[in-house]
Amino acid sequence: MQLSPNDKFWIVTDPELSSASGDILFETTLLDLELQFKGGLSWSTAHPMLFTDRGEAEAEARRRLTALSAFRAIARASPKGPLDSASRVALLDSRGEAIFESELP
Repeated sequence: MQLSPNDKFWIVTDPELSSASGDILFETTLLDLELQFKGGLSWSTAHPMLFTDRGEAEAEARRRLTALSAFRAIARASPKGPLDSASRVALLDSRGEAIFESELP
């Protein structure tokens, strides 16, 4: 696939604790993405993924927000702080195989 500087595509980034879907999913171009990086977007902290298909981007955004929601629910249920050092959440199937994994903010 080839993209020119003005072709549009979708970006999904990791959510912050207060993020909504519109915060982590946006349409952009290569030129605008360059400005995002100059403004502070980072591969190492936001883990952005590029998509040419909006539906795939929306699904990835939902997965990332689901991981954050799971983390919040677990943290509320266990307020003494065992999750303070948690950096990743995973959902496992009945065989213990990961069906979803995500980094936590």
